[in-house]
Amino acid sequence: MIFSDLFKRNSRRNLLIEINPYQILAAGFSRPDGETAILDCAAEFDSDDDLGLRQWLDENFDKQKAWLPVHCGFIAPEGLLQRESILPRKLTDPAYLANLVREQYKVEHPDAWKLATLSPLEGTPMLPEGTQRPALLCGLSHTDVHHTQQRLLDHRLLPYRLEMGILPLLGVISNFKARRNDKRAIVVVNIEQEHTVAYILGKEGVHTPAPVRHGFASIVHAARKEFGLNHTEAVRDRLLQNDEELLLRATKFVRAIGRDLKPLVDSYEMTTGQPVGEIYCAYLPPALSWITEPLAQVVGRTPFIMDCQEWMPSVGLQAAESVPPLGQHWLGALSLLADLSVTKLEKSPAEDAVYQGPWHIDCHLSAQLPNNKMVRRRFITTAIAGALAASALTLTCWLLYVNYTLSTDSDFWTQRISQSQRLYTDLNQSTRTLAARAGRLDRAYELMGGPFQVSDLILNLGRSRPANIEITTIEANETGVTLHGGLREPSEQASRSLRRYVEDLRRDPAIAPLFVSIALSSFQREDDSDSLTFQISFKLKKADQ
Repeated sequence: MIFSDLFKRNSRRNLLIEINPYQILAAGFSRPDGETAILDCAAEFDSDDDLGLRQWLDENFDKQKAWLPVHCGFIAPEGLLQRESILPRKLTDPAYLANLVREQYKVEHPDAWKLATLSPLEGTPMLPEGTQRPALLCGLSHTDVHHTQQRLLDHRLLPYRLEMGILPLLGVISNFKARRNDKRAIVVVNIEQEHTVAYILGKEGVHTPAPVRHGFASIVHAARKEFGLNHTEAVRDRLLQNDEELLLRATKFVRAIGRDLKPLVDSYEMTTGQPVGEIYCAYLPPALSWITEPLAQVVGRTPFIMDCQEWMPSVGLQAAESVPPLGQHWLGALSLLADLSVTKLEKSPAEDAVYQGPWHIDCHLSAQLPNNKMVRRRFITTAIAGALAASALTLTCWLLYVNYTLSTDSDFWTQRISQSQRLYTDLNQSTRTLAARAGRLDRAYELMGGPFQVSDLILNLGRSRPANIEITTIEANETGVTLHGGLREPSEQASRSLRRYVEDLRRDPAIAPLFVSIALSSFQREDDSDSLTFQISFKLKKADQ
């Protein structure tokens, strides 16, 4: 039976539970195919209703008498999640993060914290390489983790994974935004008792502005004055009555939070240039879901809407037919099971590994948990150690044999190479000579195949040349062009022919517009010859003419 349980861990029923500031959300699930998580039951309880949770567990998991494996997410009172600029190459130093949180966030005993760094855009661990860049600094105190673990153990729930609940929620919303190709940023708001924490998910990942100094207590205080109630419990009960009168006054109740939240959102838009489109209030139960819309109105944004039933199959989740539709307030709990990997991992992370996939950080303290599998693990460990020892011995013998064979073959081939060195040198010399000559032939072929380029001016001069005039050279300089030529005619006739040729050039529509002047600059007869030489100067126009 021990070995049967060992190889059927994925198919047995497990518990999903989220402990947030308002509720406890619990659901039973299993993975029959090892991948898709199927939820077969679900329930909601007040944050302090441990008795109701115990009764529900007895009704739905009565056949499981041993410890019940649980995948839990919770919101720690002193949790640390901040966007911080770090030097990744220093992450190899165990004291780097501890010193950072001690100096920046006044954590007195960082050794008693679980600390990790993630990419603010992808939710993957920061690699210890590269220059300074932003990262998400995540941390939970051992005190908060121990308190949550002990609360679970009191219900005979064994934490298989214990995560910061906000991280996978941010990952799910980022993933959903990317799927629908929404270019706007989204504000995720967690309204706690005395303050409100906002996370802005944009093109550069998660941003963590300063907390807002008003929380749910400010809503209670405003409602007490508005309804004229004296007792806090009466005010809370009135806020849970989602009627028309409450909705008409809702904007007044959230005005304190919205007034401080709006500058943070506006500052993000001005800093990054990315607009913020929607706002999502996390963890609010259905009776308090009315808070989102008036808060969005005060901030000047729209509420974030997401259909969980439609979204679940895209991240490997499925609800049984007996489970009623899960509302948007279940998004945080469901994100604990969501597969947010862009590409499928080659192998699943180890059970005790801190990083369990994108946006999933396991913070449970395994040393403080009971272990009813110790005997089985020791047996398996011993068997594996024996197998590894036998494998190591076999591998050592094989390596010795390979080393001997390699040494013998190396000596043989070294001798053969020495004998063939002269042939090898001659071959290299012949190859280089052949390559050089082939290159010269290729260059000659390219030169022969290249077309001769003739400018438009030369073509026009040739077109306008009279038959009795010979053009010998055309020279270009900074001021213009000089044309040299000759003709065989008597002097007077040659003079008339050249003046006529110059006048034709001045009237030529293709040549005349290019030059300021065209003039006959030289005209003489060669010695001991009946031919005349001449020179015509073309002066170019300036750039501004």
